[in-house]
Amino acid sequence: MVGPIVPAMTLQRAALWAIVVAATVYLLVAGRGLLLPFVLGLTLWYIIDALADVIEQPWLGLRLPRPAAVLAAILATSGLVWVLGRTIRYNVAAVAAAAPAYEVRLQRLIDHGAAMAGIDPAPTITELFDRLSLAETLGSIAAAVASIVSVAGIVLIYAGFLFVEQVQFRRKLAILFGQGARQERVRSVLHRIDHDIRRYVRIKTTLATITSALAWAVMAWVGVDFAGFWAVMVFFFYFIPTIGSILAIVAPALLTLVQFDHVTPFLIVLLVIGTIQIVIANVVEPAIMGRTLNLSPLIVILSLMVWGTIWGVVGMFLCVPIMVVAMIVFAHFETTRPIAVLLSADGRVPEI
Repeated sequence: MVGPIVPAMTLQRAALWAIVVAATVYLLVAGRGLLLPFVLGLTLWYIIDALADVIEQPWLGLRLPRPAAVLAAILATSGLVWVLGRTIRYNVAAVAAAAPAYEVRLQRLIDHGAAMAGIDPAPTITELFDRLSLAETLGSIAAAVASIVSVAGIVLIYAGFLFVEQVQFRRKLAILFGQGARQERVRSVLHRIDHDIRRYVRIKTTLATITSALAWAVMAWVGVDFAGFWAVMVFFFYFIPTIGSILAIVAPALLTLVQFDHVTPFLIVLLVIGTIQIVIANVVEPAIMGRTLNLSPLIVILSLMVWGTIWGVVGMFLCVPIMVVAMIVFAHFETTRPIAVLLSADGRVPEI
């Protein structure tokens, strides 16, 4: 009787996991309006807290108190967001105003390409883009940004309460798990998550800054319109795995192709920025990051698609940190450890 019982228990466990996964995905999709502001607030709190840790370190023999370091981090983050917001808002409006001229030049390129290919009559932009103009596309992007700004107040409230909660979190942790192995295990998991995520954010931010600065230098040298705006976009694209690097190369290159009457600037932007992206993302970053993340490339691209579908652009930015947290948590429990092994790049996961 032992033989049939084991497969039955295995099937029951598999069915239970399938129900849990389906219910979790449903809650993530159905509760998007409630969860996204909290997730953004959590992200903002984490960035400010990590920046405060850096500011709190001794500088020239002086060390700021923790409240002063947090205040300095808040001011620095607010100033950066304000500068980026003004840059994006001004340039989106300028690009939208210049869109008709770009559409005319793009139609000329289409006509020229159709003539070379022997296609008569040449397709129009309206036919190619299914009656979606560049100005309308930019308007949709602006509307999406406005929707994010509309929940900014709620995000700030969440971040503020997270700072308040942080003060008593360690005490609650000790009461909840008591003294001993259970508390040490939880602390170990939280410490590993914090260490890996902070290292990931620090390295990605540094390399994104270098990439965007080099891209701006190339575009400014060539004379590309709105070089500062596209440099900011390159910075943010860098945080989106795989697809972000492609967008960071294609978007400014296409604008260059439409802007100039000859292809030399287009080839310079495409080849130089493409080389910068490939070298930094595929050579420099893995060399610096090492085995910090140890996520399977297949899992990264799948998580990008899944979280992008569930939470849109925010999910694309957060897909890698979410999977890192999941792998670390799964690795610390015997029943879920095989899942962590599947998520990893080489099968080596943190010991229990």
